[in-house]
Amino acid sequence: MSSAKRRWLTGGAAFGLVVTLAACGGGDDSGSGSGDGPVTLELWSDKQGAEASVRAFNEAHEDVQIELVSVPAPELPNTLNNAHEAGDASGVPCLAQTDNRQGGALLAQGVVADIGEYLDPHADQFAQGAIEAMSIADSVYAVPNQRQPIFTMFHAPTFEERGLEYPTSWEEAIEVGRQLREDGIYIFNLAGEDPSTWMNMAWQAGARWYSVEGDAWKIDFTNDASRWASGIMQQLLDEDLVERISYAEYPAMMQQYDNGRIAMRQLSTWQLAGHQRNADQTLGEWQPAPNLTANGETEPLSAGDTSGFVVPSLCEDQEAAVEAAVWLATQEAPLTYMADPAEGSGWFPAVTDPSPYLDALVPTELFGDYSDETVPVIEQSENFAEGWVYGPNSRAMYEELADQWGKAMNGDITVESILEHMQEWTVNDLREQGVNVVE
Repeated sequence: MSSAKRRWLTGGAAFGLVVTLAACGGGDDSGSGSGDGPVTLELWSDKQGAEASVRAFNEAHEDVQIELVSVPAPELPNTLNNAHEAGDASGVPCLAQTDNRQGGALLAQGVVADIGEYLDPHADQFAQGAIEAMSIADSVYAVPNQRQPIFTMFHAPTFEERGLEYPTSWEEAIEVGRQLREDGIYIFNLAGEDPSTWMNMAWQAGARWYSVEGDAWKIDFTNDASRWASGIMQQLLDEDLVERISYAEYPAMMQQYDNGRIAMRQLSTWQLAGHQRNADQTLGEWQPAPNLTANGETEPLSAGDTSGFVVPSLCEDQEAAVEAAVWLATQEAPLTYMADPAEGSGWFPAVTDPSPYLDALVPTELFGDYSDETVPVIEQSENFAEGWVYGPNSRAMYEELADQWGKAMNGDITVESILEHMQEWTVNDLREQGVNVVE
């Protein structure tokens, strides 16, 4: 492999080289069957509902079969990297389930292929913006199968007893939170190890921390949208309006919701079933509502990661892998299994018409008399904040961001100061890897 291509593997050189790199892999058999039998594609995924989806695929196909291997999502990027570095196609799957936070970095490193030419004939089966969410510039690195419409839910009695209206913006959430705090109730929960609420708020407000400009990456953490989001978070923290329970302490967090000590939650469809399973006293008392608006929006947007199937560059059956992934991402049986909130993952499918699968996502015990409002709220939340991409060092960036976020949660630094730090850190990290960067 040329030095220029190697430079892009670590993130740099001209962006177009990522396409060339996708074809650099080779090896013996990357999961194919012999010429006398069906092609067997290995799929790495730990998602609930994947087993039933694969079974449906295998029952519907004779020439191609899928073998499911459970690989924990947090371990998947490193496992794929290690398999790629080994250079043995027999140790690499032809499909892996991940999201755009991981997929963009894997593409930049040459670990997964640009599958645009194989996916393009199927583009009309996917929701507007779904394929773009799994793309960087002109390179497509995954077949999308799940999006995250973001909405809210409120503990209705908490508001009714005090004559309070539900907030519709983050600024209103602060105002309502001040009134609730007088009674010892928090408006929201933030986890010290997870900066995603803040990051997604900036994204919703218009921030784009990474973008491609010519043959370079443009880094911009210090934009007005990110500063606005930082100001909102700082007020919530400074005025003690939010509970601060780690997601690692999920039962304790859920107990606070169930005791009516946290008044609202921002979430997507995949989180609904878990909330219902862990609620007792407040079942039937939660009401779904649209997402909060950000930074002067007139209509709320959803800012959340998109998931999909990546195809490792060492896979020798890339076209067959894409065809299989499209089937899993668009056909009724697998979509039904993945949308199921109990046996599946409560996923909102990334297809042109997701409406047949939305009723199954409604947690009727949790929402009670408000259940009929859920599907309209979800449909209203299909207004996505597009144009967000993750760069070649997105995994390391997020780890650094989480470290800084924890310090801000503890009051050691301000939220806004993280932006300057992350601007400098991200630019330096990319340049150390030989990446072309502009600010």
